[in-house]
Amino acid sequence: MEDKRQMVCDRCHRSAPISEMRFVPKGNDAKLTLCSGCRKEHVSEQKEMLDKKAVDSSKKNYFCGRCRYKFQFNPTGVTNMKCPYCGKPDKVELHPGKF
Repeated sequence: MEDKRQMVCDRCHRSAPISEMRFVPKGNDAKLTLCSGCRKEHVSEQKEMLDKKAVDSSKKNYFCGRCRYKFQFNPTGVTNMKCPYCGKPDKVELHPGKF
């Protein structure tokens, strides 16, 4: 006997057979119910985001001598360098090595 039940995809809002639907993690304890077509798109988007994060490794390690906070900053960005903890730019130094 064939199962005729349908579910609505959380992304495209179309009805699809329940056998095509899968739960996909969305974040902290949240799940999306996606059809097979939307799942393929979701996976490709996730791969693009991971690749973009890998390319964004131009951040360097810095240390604030005022509050002793260690942080990463991209010096090629458009913002001015200042400590994200205390907000002061005067004691920020390049920190050699990894944290």
